[in-house]
Amino acid sequence: MLVFRQGADCMKRPSWAALDRLIFYGGVMLLVVVFVAFSRANIAADSVDYYGMLQWLTPEPEKPILRNLYFAQQRSPGYSLSATIPYFLLTFAVDPFVTTEQVVEYPPPPPFFRGPPPPRWPPEETFSNPAKEGFSTVHGPGFPPPGPKGSEFALIPPRPLLLRHVPFKDFYVPHEGSWFQWKLVLALATTSLFFLVVGVITCGQSLRCRFSDWPAYALVIVAILCSPIFLVNIVTAPLYATFTAFGVSSLFLLSFIRAHETGTPTQALLCGAFLGYLVLVRLEVAVFAGTLAFLLIVKGQWRLAVLLVIGASWALVAWVLYNFAAFGKWLNFAILKGDINRLTFRPGYFFDSLLHPLSGVVFWTPVLLPGLIGLFLSRSSALRFLGVASVVLVILYALRVPIMYDHVGGPPLEIGGIPVTPPPTSGAMRELIRADNNRYVTVLLPFLIVGVRELLAVVAWAERPAEKPVTAP
Repeated sequence: MLVFRQGADCMKRPSWAALDRLIFYGGVMLLVVVFVAFSRANIAADSVDYYGMLQWLTPEPEKPILRNLYFAQQRSPGYSLSATIPYFLLTFAVDPFVTTEQVVEYPPPPPFFRGPPPPRWPPEETFSNPAKEGFSTVHGPGFPPPGPKGSEFALIPPRPLLLRHVPFKDFYVPHEGSWFQWKLVLALATTSLFFLVVGVITCGQSLRCRFSDWPAYALVIVAILCSPIFLVNIVTAPLYATFTAFGVSSLFLLSFIRAHETGTPTQALLCGAFLGYLVLVRLEVAVFAGTLAFLLIVKGQWRLAVLLVIGASWALVAWVLYNFAAFGKWLNFAILKGDINRLTFRPGYFFDSLLHPLSGVVFWTPVLLPGLIGLFLSRSSALRFLGVASVVLVILYALRVPIMYDHVGGPPLEIGGIPVTPPPTSGAMRELIRADNNRYVTVLLPFLIVGVRELLAVVAWAERPAEKPVTAP
């Protein structure tokens, strides 16, 4: 009877493996198709700042997309720095062979864009356009009136626009006299798509490192499909740093597992390089990195901790060079100001960000709780370290209170010359918390996916991997 069951398992395993891979690769293709076909090109809030930061790094003397990019100085530069690579590839390999169309009349929005149409100016309003030669005036079909200046209110272009409609077109921004440039937009979009795909594939490789017999690749796709904010951002906010953070985090996880298992200095340095990259993309991850280094030191893994720090040091050099390129000085500590958020403990916000059904990450990122439990129950000390550091980062997000939280329903707050309107109701405030915090924790998604697989092993759905001996690096 035992022999018969073993034989049956051997016969079933290939079919399960084939289905597992089919779901995984099918999911990757689905994400790519959705990104390419349905992602929105319009920039607003954070994406305006990332666009402006990339524009600072380009050599072309174009007028900034907005006159006031106050919050851009407080953004982590890793995403925009990464986008310089596809930008220069487009500049030298594509731009010389195409003709850029200058669009001043926007096409009607695609049918699946919901919501009331924006208000219109009189149909024959005339706009001055000093940005490019050959356009002294523009007689448009009607643009939305200029709102308060600043990235928190801007919607650029002022009509819904898909990424697939952007190539080889520059769109005029009437109330700023600037241009929404296709090369900058596609450079950011290409960076996001690249790291989205890299993140998914690398998560699969991390699962295989831990569970070579049955990696359960489909967990990656299931975790993403169960994270509504992650999916919504593919369509509505593809030009945020979300997917770059996810991809770099996946690369760090894979290299950390390998470094901890093999103990080779090369893997440890590579792991540190990805960790530094992750901090460059999301500054708050420095708390995660510090916690991880502390745990390694406490557990006597000094050399691994030192190699991680050495490998990550390139990010400090990159930050200094970015400051000089963008601001003309080597050190610019505006990134530490955080005018829009304050580190403080608000019991109400702590509950809303973690446990409230309408906004809490426990509900809206459902992989969080089982993933953390699996990390803590893992036989790998490396994954347990990641679990502790992840909890610290989640708590940090729960303590990073937006300034609007204490002014719900109040008048606009002026920050750096930019009016920021608080949500009108507590329900709208929870919508903001849900959109922000569940987007932030996607940086932990690769760790959580592996944690879920570890949890499945604990409950005997699959054989647990033996802890591999660690050689000191």
